[in-house]
Amino acid sequence: MRLGKLTTDELKRYVLDKLHHTRSEVVLSAAEGEDCAALRLQDLILLSSDPITAELPLQSLGELSVHINCNDIAANGGEPVALMSTIIVPGHCSAADIGVIMDSLVRTADSLCVDVVGGHTEYSDCVVRPITCTTAIGVARRLMDKSALRVGDRLAVTKALGMEGMSIILEMLGMTDVSEYAQYKNGLSVVPESRILTAFDEVSVMHDITEGGVLGAVAEICGTRIGAVIDEKKLPIDACTRDICARYGIDPRRLLSSGSMLFAASDMRRPLQALHDAGIPATEIGEVTDGAVRLMGSEAIIRVQRDALYDFTERHT
Repeated sequence: MRLGKLTTDELKRYVLDKLHHTRSEVVLSAAEGEDCAALRLQDLILLSSDPITAELPLQSLGELSVHINCNDIAANGGEPVALMSTIIVPGHCSAADIGVIMDSLVRTADSLCVDVVGGHTEYSDCVVRPITCTTAIGVARRLMDKSALRVGDRLAVTKALGMEGMSIILEMLGMTDVSEYAQYKNGLSVVPESRILTAFDEVSVMHDITEGGVLGAVAEICGTRIGAVIDEKKLPIDACTRDICARYGIDPRRLLSSGSMLFAASDMRRPLQALHDAGIPATEIGEVTDGAVRLMGSEAIIRVQRDALYDFTERHT
């Protein structure tokens, strides 16, 4: 079994030659023998880092590595500028497999005008499948702090819920030929809506909906200090998601939903209109209240729970 770093030729062919740079903030980037990147930034800096350890197609691994980290920057009111990604693969993988991950990672970063400036690649017997751990660096247009959430704020979400979870489920089911699959895969960034929403003073909080779905996301932003009431009938869950989730016993309200931004505002009229004008669907789903997080008409308290995707993957792997 192969262990250790890529050869110099492999590193150049499958990693370094795929990188190019468009951001003026990048002063020093990934290169043979360089251990650090250098950025010249004069603004408040935002940092976010997340791994992907799930069993995914190599292309999806690269795409999601970009989106989940850039979405975190965007949800805190920032503009993602650069990424550093560590890729660790088991010995049975080829250097070309790393190239596939890099191709999708760089392509997705390019679509957001973000530079990949460094990271690390290696073979290890500590992993059974390829994993990534990516760090995003961004500048704050307007720092969004979850403590700004107030009783009386309205809650809304963008696009449809469950897109990331559904893209993974459809891949596992071999159903990537359905038309919705492309919509899910192409809609996983919340950077566009962040650029719009940060311009409105009435928007107090933004949060990208990831593991745990929309119910988990609302519980996360409320924490233990504040509550919310969610109108389940207004949750934007499309027909394909409802059908697949019903068929396989998945709760779409707790399904991985990267690409959908949860946001709170004291007045939703201007933010919703601006999103509509930009062609980004958005739906008001509830209100911030005293007490706990609940569904309308229910006394059951909603808490952060594990994602419904795990229920599906455990039964189908």
